[in-house]
Amino acid sequence: MKYKFHIPSKKLPGSLAQKICSPLWKSVINSIETGNIETVQALVKSIDKHQEAICLPHPFLENLDTFITKNMRQGMCNFIFFSDSSNQNQWILCQCTSFVDAIFTESYAGKHKSSVNDDAILNAIRKLFNGKNKISSRRYGTKKATFSGYLVDQKRPYHHFYDQLKWLVWLETDKPIVSNNSFFIPRHYKKLSVAQKNKPTFSLFPLVIGSNQLGMKLDQYSEKMEKVVYLDSTQGWRNNVIRSRWNQVFKQIRKVFNKSNTLTLWFGISGQKRIWIEQEDFLPAFVQQLTPWFDSFVFMIDGFTEYENSNHARLSGSKATPVNQDLEVVASIKKKLLPFSNVSVVSLVGQTYREKIQHCQAVDFFIANAGAGQLVPHRFCKKPGILHSNEKHCVFPTGINNTTVKIVDKSLVKDVGNLFAKGTPNKNLGAGLISYSINSKIVINMTKQMLNLDDEAMLSVNK
Repeated sequence: MKYKFHIPSKKLPGSLAQKICSPLWKSVINSIETGNIETVQALVKSIDKHQEAICLPHPFLENLDTFITKNMRQGMCNFIFFSDSSNQNQWILCQCTSFVDAIFTESYAGKHKSSVNDDAILNAIRKLFNGKNKISSRRYGTKKATFSGYLVDQKRPYHHFYDQLKWLVWLETDKPIVSNNSFFIPRHYKKLSVAQKNKPTFSLFPLVIGSNQLGMKLDQYSEKMEKVVYLDSTQGWRNNVIRSRWNQVFKQIRKVFNKSNTLTLWFGISGQKRIWIEQEDFLPAFVQQLTPWFDSFVFMIDGFTEYENSNHARLSGSKATPVNQDLEVVASIKKKLLPFSNVSVVSLVGQTYREKIQHCQAVDFFIANAGAGQLVPHRFCKKPGILHSNEKHCVFPTGINNTTVKIVDKSLVKDVGNLFAKGTPNKNLGAGLISYSINSKIVINMTKQMLNLDDEAMLSVNK
């Protein structure tokens, strides 16, 4: 037997709020669209505390209870399957960045006005259904499933921390985490790598309302999550051992240089997607310009971040590509820095967020892109520094106070196009893919200003 669903070929209508009949779902969708988190929180909390199979009303049929049979992950989405007690009236709830982003039935498919873009949802469900609009009852499930735990496994760091982990921390749940891959899970959470096979279970994204939908602004939930991530990475005997080893490394560096006035700079790079064209030539120019004030330099070069439960297994094939691309950039920078005997380079490419946060404690200043590259130095470790991006794109503007953290003015940035679009290097395939040029002197002068390095005072001393 197969269940049929309406899957649009091009676009999802944004009519979900108007079509829904159920008072519960109408209230939830309206709350997501208006940013009223309390209503959605109440539903999420009630599901979290539920011990038996969960029963929720059908969104379009009045007075009809439905139960969850299973969930299936695909792309950025989690699809939750519902049936009534007669194994009829199936419907699918799609989670992406909010608790509900879209709903599919046999005759209707739609999203609300705050949902993520159509492609993220439609591409995922098409892949799930193998390009068809039907799914077998065996795959769909026919029995009531119990809640097994949470999936915290978005492949994009921003969505992992500010859509998922933020609300997981708020929940204070005792339910386990059932993800196989995750960028960061606080140590006190239970983890299940394999779901129970003797009975049907389902898992949820720990979502309320997506950060983008809430305006990407700092709130009490984001700040609490950031604090939890930092403390969980830096406290405890394991972290103290790592920190002690790292302090010994720094002492050795200073001993080799026989200098005490060392600047430790966090420098974010990218070998793919959105690239600052001058990134490979910047640090040699930086050393030349700041040597009057500092005896030596330690550059922590940040790039690709690994899942924390990967055990550093060697990546192969397409998964290894971003790591290799970043390592090529690091190798190029190291080569350009060879003439400078007072420089030490530490590559953080391929490390986990937990490891990077531990290293970042020793940092004095950072220069990073305004996307996920800023998370460790800016958001978690609260270091001063400079952010940069292309003319149109600032992935995550939160917390840029123009005092301790500044962003390069867009008027000083020149976009150069998508360097990875074959045959069409200047074709705009999305602001997030556009590489850009910023004169190194601009960032160096900003650094001098923020570190209170006075050129005139230095000139008078050297006379």
